[in-house]
Amino acid sequence: MNSQNSRRFGTAARGVVTFLAAAIALYALSYLILREKVFPPNLVDSFRARPWGIYPHALFGGIALACGSVQFWRNLPFSHPSLHRALGKVYVVAAIITGTAGLYMSFFAYGGVVPRLGFGLLAASVLTATSIAWQMIRQRDIAAHRRWMLRSFALIFAAVTLRLELPILIGIFRAFDPAYAIVAWLCWVPNLVMTEIYIRLRVPASPRETVLAHTSAQ
Repeated sequence: MNSQNSRRFGTAARGVVTFLAAAIALYALSYLILREKVFPPNLVDSFRARPWGIYPHALFGGIALACGSVQFWRNLPFSHPSLHRALGKVYVVAAIITGTAGLYMSFFAYGGVVPRLGFGLLAASVLTATSIAWQMIRQRDIAAHRRWMLRSFALIFAAVTLRLELPILIGIFRAFDPAYAIVAWLCWVPNLVMTEIYIRLRVPASPRETVLAHTSAQ
């Protein structure tokens, strides 16, 4: 694939990610507006019993999706550095809150130990990756910051992949329980694996990224 086709593919991929993230962010917002009307039938009892867990998780998860999806658009950090920093700060706060709420909710996840462990590790990974990404930018290590932000958003994007995969798995198994147990892992582990492959294959940080490090934490 030549450089021009590669750029076109990258632009198309970012467009798809942004569209899906926006769609699921709006769906998350519907949790706060329509409430139990949009809860999955098998999960309604758990969500109803823990509104202080599910509503912050949905609200701030949607915010993290929306903010994070535009942060990786080509040249945004360089053409609009102030916007990049502002969105980054909102993203970090939203990701930390949704990860904390998700960790709490994972202890009560429907289906027993398998989904509880899957969602619990997802939430813990969001908190870890986001915290390290923030620490790296505070230390002005832009290359490490970008790597950890990619990991963080890949984990946040589990909200999208879960909703794409769960109906397919339910169709395969003809039942919600096994599908939910599998999607608790399938929604984020492949995301993280593909991101790690991308990180290891990507071009090293450019001089422009190094320059940005001196202003990003201000």
